[in-house]
Amino acid sequence: MRDDGMWIQQELLSEGWARVYTFPDNRQFADDLYAAEREARAAKRGIWADKIYAVRAPDPHLLERDIGTFQIVEGRVTKAAKVRGRIYLNFGDDFRTDFTATIAPDFANLFARAKLDPLSLEGKIIRVRGYLRKYRGPEIELSHPEQIESVP
Repeated sequence: MRDDGMWIQQELLSEGWARVYTFPDNRQFADDLYAAEREARAAKRGIWADKIYAVRAPDPHLLERDIGTFQIVEGRVTKAAKVRGRIYLNFGDDFRTDFTATIAPDFANLFARAKLDPLSLEGKIIRVRGYLRKYRGPEIELSHPEQIESVP
């Protein structure tokens, strides 16, 4: 925060010059930051006027081009499952090739403390953010609940 009280991170988001990127140990003001980002995105300010920063659909063929980059992906969770402690949020019918968001067992306690049961997201439209990687299909590993936004 500047001496005049301006919160620089929030101002950058409000003007559309940044995307929210939280960390497991730095997420206290995520709601305020997301609100600023949503407003800028809706108004197509700054980076939001450029298609390269658009929120992505969970289409695995299109997401393949973005492997290794930070992305925001929005879609319906078709299946939520816990297998050997890892949680899988699948966004398609074929978990071997479709987009998936995963939560490693080491991070499950953060979701429990936030009273967010990822398995309850099945059938819901959500937005997830993080770095896309390739594991079978495109995947984002979630390390904290603030990487998930509910979409009304």
